[in-house]
Amino acid sequence: MAAARSVRIVREVTRPTILHLAVDYNTPHRAPTTRAIEWFVDELRAFDNVVIALRRSAHPRRALVRECPSADGRVFDMPYFGLPMGLGLHSAMRKAADRIIALLERQGIRPDLVHAHKLTFEGLAGWYVARHFGVPLFVSLRGEVETKVFRYKPRLRRTLRSIAGYATRLYFVSAWFESEFSRHAPGNAAKHRRLPNIVRNIGPVIEGAEAGDRFLAVLNLDTRKRKGLDWLLDGVALAVRANPAIKLDIIGDGSTRSVDAVTKTIAARGLEKCVRLEGSLSNAALLARMSQYRGLVLPSLNETFGMVYVEALFAGIPIIYTAGTGIDGYLDGLEVGIAVPPRDATSICAAVLEIWDRSDEMRANIRAAAPTLFAIFDPEASLAAYRDDVLATISNAATGKSLAPDVAPLHAANS
Repeated sequence: MAAARSVRIVREVTRPTILHLAVDYNTPHRAPTTRAIEWFVDELRAFDNVVIALRRSAHPRRALVRECPSADGRVFDMPYFGLPMGLGLHSAMRKAADRIIALLERQGIRPDLVHAHKLTFEGLAGWYVARHFGVPLFVSLRGEVETKVFRYKPRLRRTLRSIAGYATRLYFVSAWFESEFSRHAPGNAAKHRRLPNIVRNIGPVIEGAEAGDRFLAVLNLDTRKRKGLDWLLDGVALAVRANPAIKLDIIGDGSTRSVDAVTKTIAARGLEKCVRLEGSLSNAALLARMSQYRGLVLPSLNETFGMVYVEALFAGIPIIYTAGTGIDGYLDGLEVGIAVPPRDATSICAAVLEIWDRSDEMRANIRAAAPTLFAIFDPEASLAAYRDDVLATISNAATGKSLAPDVAPLHAANS
């Protein structure tokens, strides 16, 4: 692609077009993933939404772009050739940007704003696309992937700082990542916003329910290492020794290999009588039974947000989560759960026993905190603020007030 150009297009915008770049977006051509971004885009009915659902492919000749059925807006499934472990990441994303630009030109789509739903993958492509069309860029920050790239690819940091400088808004889905990001890319605090994932069982009042004798963990068993399942089971084994009444249900599907591995792990810890593998449940079925549990225990090692934590709180049950990841940063000052260190079975055990003993008290705390929790996670408030940001940004861009802040020269592709 020729050197990126910054082109100012001044025109009346009656119904803005937002181009969403997202790797974690479900299409018929990929394995199922989180629906967080889908739910978000579905709620942006005031705009014309175009989604480029990116997915890495190891086969460059099979990278066929296909438009997918969509009830609202347009969705394109776009494989891009990329190496494992993020090798050659910048180069891969720049080539993906070339393909995105070519597709939009063929389709006659001219975005008014680009929203990259991660910084360290989609943000690289989105930077080139936004500059090609001369439009503003929004970037979401999802800590799970962002931390890995910032920590292990120092040669990319300068480019990522340039993207942050160009972006008009930086939306932190992961509140816990904000402080680390500020160390890597200082000077952007005025652009920071929080944008928690949309959760469907939220309300201003949280109903109480009698606590049962079973704890709950919800995860795809294929992700058991990242979710810290071994340490969770170690912690539960310790807790059961102290209180044999404690039990755990694990809800979630996985490959046959993963189910077998977890079954063996449960047996190795002597937990066959108190830990059950419940298999997969629909979200509606899970929410219907969640309030019966003593608490949710999911000490993940690295988690962007973890919608299940919010679902549990609004079902009225306390949560055990890992400090410095997942929902951490959203619950400051609220005694509605217990944060534990990563990979620490002893702390998990102590948290399980504490929630067992303080169940009624912690459930009362959750009910009392309902207005605060609702204010934090209310999707309508988040969406309204986002819509205001979009309209103000596009209006400013159209009048030339703030189109491309802090434009930096393009850097050579690096890993």
